Amino acid sequence: MVTQQSRREAVACVESGDTVGIGGFVATGIPEAVLAALGDRYERTRAPQDLTLYQPAAEGDRQGHGVSHLVQEGMLERTIASHWGFTPDLMAAVVNNEIEAYNLPFGVLDHLLRDTAAGKPGTITHVGLDTFVDPRRDGGKANAVTSEDLVERVTLNGTEYLFYHAVPIDVAVIRGTTADEHGNVTMEREALASNMLALAQAAHNTGG
Repeated sequence: MVTQQSRREAVACVESGDTVGIGGFVATGIPEAVLAALGDRYERTRAPQDLTLYQPAAEGDRQGHGVSHLVQEGMLERTIASHWGFTPDLMAAVVNNEIEAYNLPFGVLDHLLRDTAAGKPGTITHVGLDTFVDPRRDGGKANAVTSEDLVERVTLNGTEYLFYHAVPIDVAVIRGTTADEHGNVTMEREALASNMLALAQAAHNTGG
């Protein structure tokens, strides 16, 4: 049976090297209390380190909230996002080659969550062909310290597509209104559901 936990207890499950998926859309639906607690934990203990952030929609507000709590030296190894416009501190870390960074299409990142949850190896789509996301160009790599290929170009029935690799989620951080002892979460008073369900399913189905 799931028991009630404080935010400090909840973030204790995050381990160094984990991939942490963040729910919400820009400044809406941000799981602010949990992200703040995770940032506070790092300030106190210097753990967890070397996290990968999977953040489809730039979860922040340009005022230090959202994933900005996690922009601390040594805490992040990689970010996978559609943009960093609402997290200027994270953008600066990307520009200064302090962490690895992938800039991938927002819609693809959301589809990729659903495909990851379904146990698929990734998402195949025409989106991103012949752009900076195409591996014949930059492959979505946003700076000089990013080297691993997360996107491949493939041909099916004579047509070219991009294949975006699935990203297993170790920890999903989502915002809800009500939770029960079985772990069900409802969002009846939230501004939007966004990608919360797919994110939770991706974490659950990949062992997170």
